[in-house]
Amino acid sequence: MDFISRDDWHARPPKRPFTRLRSSRVVGIVVHHSGVVDPPQGVTAVRAYERYHMDTRGWNAVAYNWLVDENGVIYEGRGSGIVSGATKHYNFKTESICYTGFGGKKIPEPALIGISEVIADIQSRYGGKLWLKGHKDLSSTACPGTELHAWLVNGCVLYAGNPSTIDFEGIARFFRELGAVLDAKPLSRLRRSRGEMVRWVQARLRDKGYDPGPVDGVFGAKTRLAVKDFQTNLGILRKTGAVDRSTWDALFLL
Repeated sequence: MDFISRDDWHARPPKRPFTRLRSSRVVGIVVHHSGVVDPPQGVTAVRAYERYHMDTRGWNAVAYNWLVDENGVIYEGRGSGIVSGATKHYNFKTESICYTGFGGKKIPEPALIGISEVIADIQSRYGGKLWLKGHKDLSSTACPGTELHAWLVNGCVLYAGNPSTIDFEGIARFFRELGAVLDAKPLSRLRRSRGEMVRWVQARLRDKGYDPGPVDGVFGAKTRLAVKDFQTNLGILRKTGAVDRSTWDALFLL
C-alpha cells in the first residue's frame, strides 16, 4: 500500500481545528469521485481539491477523509476519525473516500485495490459493522459515477481484468486485514450481525453455490444455514453457522 500523509503532500493547515467523530455514532463509509472526465492525476489532483474546497467553497480543509488516485496511491485527507465535509447530513456519522479519477468509466485495478484497502482499514477501526454506499445513495447526485457505483453495489470484486496485472497479494492482504476483527466478534445470527462484511459473506457464499438468501447485509436464518453447509462441506471448520476468522479466511482466501 502506497500511503502519503498530509505532511508528505504538504496539506495546508485547517482553518479551524478538526472535529473528531464520536465512534459510537459512525454508521457508514461513503465513496465519491472527482466528477471530472479528464481530471488531474496524483498529488496534483489532491492539491486541486484542497484549493477548491478551501478557497472557492470556503471549507475548513479538503473535504474527504481519504483520497485514492488512479495508481492506487492513498492520500490522507482529513484523516481517520475526523468529521469530513463531503456528504451533507452524514459528515458526523461516516468517513469518506474520494477516487480522484472519473468514476463514470472503467476504474483501473490498482485504484480499486487502494479503495478496498481504505475500506478495510476503516471497517477494522469500527468493528466491521459499517455500511458502504456511494454518494448518490444518500443525495441527488451522479457521484461516484456509474462504473464506481456499480463496483460498490456488486460487492467490490477485485478479480476482473488480465490476471498478470492483478495484485493478488494486495487482494489477499485486504481480506486478511478485514477478517482480523472476527477473532473477537464473529458474524452471526445470534449477534444480529449486519453491514458490509455480512453482504460480502453472502455474495461469496452465493458465488460458491450456496443459498444465503438475499445479499442484503443482514445475517438471517438462511445465511446461517449456508455458512454451516459451507463449514460442513469443507470439513476442516467448526460447524457453528457463524463466521469467525477461520471461516472468513476459508471463504475468501482458499
